[in-house]
Order: sequence, then structure tokens, then C-alpha cells
Amino acid sequence: MKRSLRQILSDGFQLFYQDIKSARWAIMLVVACFAFLKKFLRGLCPMVLLTGFPCPGCGLTRAGFRVLRLDFAGAWRIHPFIFAVILLAVVFGIERYVQKSRRMTVTKWCGIVIIIGMVIFYIWRLYIFFPEVPPMTYYHRNLLTGLHFY
Repeated sequence: MKRSLRQILSDGFQLFYQDIKSARWAIMLVVACFAFLKKFLRGLCPMVLLTGFPCPGCGLTRAGFRVLRLDFAGAWRIHPFIFAVILLAVVFGIERYVQKSRRMTVTKWCGIVIIIGMVIFYIWRLYIFFPEVPPMTYYHRNLLTGLHFY
């Protein structure tokens, strides 16, 4: 039986609500963690705060805000993989909430390809831009340099 657009949207929103409801404690924990990191340690990225080195995803949040402001060129300069992440979110939404798939085969493979691409891009960015060009800079006030092993 073919579902109408109204039925697809209704089913999708119900499933989305169930997913949010079942993950509410994890969502609250992540929000609390980021609030703590921002308030007391002046940053959001756990890798940067711990080691001082940027992570493969450094710049994605800023690039995402640029996309929201429709500054696509600026988003591309900060982190070009923001568009792949947005595409992955769209594929996930279609596969999970429109097709109601539980296996998420396309999403998993797209995610694996994006992660591999981001790691390769990260290594290239470290080689070309580190440590002069943000976000590929070394942060001296990290937790590891504050620890002294005697």
C-alpha cells in the first residue's frame, strides 16, 4: 500500500519523537559535557583540551554556522567536509524516517567513507597548515602540558 505524504510525515515525526525520547539521557549528558567544557575549560573539543592538537572534525561547527548563514564559500574554507556531513544527515533522515529502515546500510557506508576522507584530509591539513592557520593550530593551554610526571 502506497503511503500519502501526510502519512509519511506523520510516521516520520512519531519515529523521530520516539528516538529523541529514548536517547534523552544521552542527549542531556552530551549537552552537560559541552556546557562544562565551555564554561570551565574555555573550549568544546575534548581532543584539543586534552592534547592541544586539533582533531579531524575541528572547524565543522564553525563551518556549520557558516552554512546556516548561507556563506557556503566560507564554510568550504573552514572545513569542506561540512557538506558531506549535511548530505549524510539527509541520507540518514530519509533512510530512518521516510523508508523506516532499521539496517541503515547506505548511511553506514556513507559514514565510513566520510570518516576515512576526513582522516586523510586531516593529515593533509596538518602537513600543509599546522601550526599557523586556524583551526590547525596547537593550543598550549591543554591538560597534558599541565600534568607533570615525576
